[in-house]
Amino acid sequence: MGGIVFFINLDHGWTASTIAGLKQWIYTFLFGGAIIRLLEYTIDKTKNIQCNILISVFLISALTSALIYAVHSLKGTPEPFLSTVPTLLMAPPGFFVLALKFKKEQEN
Repeated sequence: MGGIVFFINLDHGWTASTIAGLKQWIYTFLFGGAIIRLLEYTIDKTKNIQCNILISVFLISALTSALIYAVHSLKGTPEPFLSTVPTLLMAPPGFFVLALKFKKEQEN
């Protein structure tokens, strides 16, 4: 994701695009595992599996997107919204696959 954000901001120069890409990479590296664990935690909280997975994926995707936008809104990212778009597009399907995998592992 850091590379994608780097290229999104490349029109604003190497320094700005590098800062934006590094912010994305650091966020993903530091908080990725915690976000996935939060997804697993929220899946365990209700009895209706299908509804639970959809709600968990929606909530965690919204949280991730909001946090990414906040990180990119800080000084150094010239295109904060465009830098958030890849997360908006890739987080829900990615978290959905992880949620299904988690539930399958729980059943075994």
